[in-house]
Amino acid sequence: MPRNSFEKFIIEIRTNEHNHKKQRAHVHIYIHGEEVGAMFLDGTMKDGYLKSRDYKKVSAYVQANAERYQVMWDEFQGSEY
Repeated sequence: MPRNSFEKFIIEIRTNEHNHKKQRAHVHIYIHGEEVGAMFLDGTMKDGYLKSRDYKKVSAYVQANAERYQVMWDEFQGSEY
C-alpha cells in the first residue's frame, strides 16, 4: 500500500483488500506509527481525531496531493483483492 511520510505523519491509501469498494476516496493517517483516523480527499475527517494543529497540516497535505491519491484510488477500485 502506498505511503507518504512527512514530519511525524504517514498518509496511506489502501487497496480493496480492506473492503473499500464503492466507498468515497479517503486516506488513512498515522502518527508515530499509530493509526489516528481517516480523511477524505477534500480534507475533511472520515473518522478518528487530530489536534487542530495536526489537522491543518494533514488536511493541507492531502488536498495538495488529492489528484494523485484519486488516481491511485481509482486504480485500486479495479483490483481483484
